[in-house]
Amino acid sequence: MKAHLERLTKAQTSWQFLLRELKEIPFEWHFHPAYELTFSINSTGKRYVGDNIEEYTDNDLTLIGPNLPHTWHSQNALEPEEPISVIVLWFNHHWIESVTGVFPELASLKDTLNQSHQGIQFSESLAHQLRPRFLEMIQADEARKLTLLLDILVCLQNQPYKKLASSKFNTQQTTLNQQKKLSQILSWIHKYFATQITLDDAANIGTMSTSHFVRFFKANMQQSFNQYLNEVRIGHACSLLISSELPVPLIAEKSGFLNQSNFNRQFKKFKHVSPLQFRKLWHIK
Repeated sequence: MKAHLERLTKAQTSWQFLLRELKEIPFEWHFHPAYELTFSINSTGKRYVGDNIEEYTDNDLTLIGPNLPHTWHSQNALEPEEPISVIVLWFNHHWIESVTGVFPELASLKDTLNQSHQGIQFSESLAHQLRPRFLEMIQADEARKLTLLLDILVCLQNQPYKKLASSKFNTQQTTLNQQKKLSQILSWIHKYFATQITLDDAANIGTMSTSHFVRFFKANMQQSFNQYLNEVRIGHACSLLISSELPVPLIAEKSGFLNQSNFNRQFKKFKHVSPLQFRKLWHIK
């Protein structure tokens, strides 16, 4: 299952609300240019954000910054007769910048948004406090949804949180044109990572010289093209190790690694265990 650029609909121009009700949450490694505030209900499993993998459970409240690859993968519904529910709120940088500019009461939210470029998880107590607001959104009209969103954003300010991904995933704020260019490049990487793509190929997709592309990518993603490419490949390998019984050499090949020893070395570098140990750890849970 390849990672992909998630394109948000234009049903709402300022921000978007989505309720997902599922039997299970599949591993769908993806990213998008919007901020994503996610509230998970009635499920347990693993949350993948950048290079971070952790257990999650009911009332998981997480804020994901733009262009940060992520997914949830459920293992169980806490109440099997009820669906797994995920409430997702999307808003882009330019909208939230306007909101924080208009309402001084939200000024301190900017620091929280900056930290979310690595992904942040809020405390269980805050999630429990905000749960009624998220649930009310499901039946609320559009105007009430907006006031609930603003109320939630006010409550997120100055609250404790835990960073999820490592600092190399701390992408920077970009202009609208830079964001479009970056999303185009990332979408291409996530589509073709399993092939032998090169730095020069990526520069051509961005219609830049190689030297310009190196600077652009580093400035916006806080890591090199090759580092990011390896992260995407390892993320895909993790999904195959979890969801299939394919042999490790074939998984390495399907993830873009032609050299088995290089795959093992890169996997252990990012996950701190071997591919086989990772598979065993998952199935033990």
